[in-house]
Amino acid sequence: MYDPDLEAQIKVAAYFISNKGYSYNELCWMLAERQLTLEKGSTFSEADAKERAKEIFNSFNSYETLCWLIAKLDILKKEKFFNNKDLDS
Repeated sequence: MYDPDLEAQIKVAAYFISNKGYSYNELCWMLAERQLTLEKGSTFSEADAKERAKEIFNSFNSYETLCWLIAKLDILKKEKFFNNKDLDS
């Protein structure tokens, strides 16, 4: 279901992420860690994160897209869209 308020929150959060001056590589790591936390909870290894970050890096997403994806996961976690207790840590 489309929620314009949720989309607005994601856009604002993405804007603030983009203004923090992270490198492209840092954004890849941030997204990898968030995705792995969603998939595996807190049980993923540094090797898992490295491999996922490499996949994200090689996917050729724009800087803005990475910021938006990170913001989306953060907002959805905050709004309790996930039912994984490990995400609350």
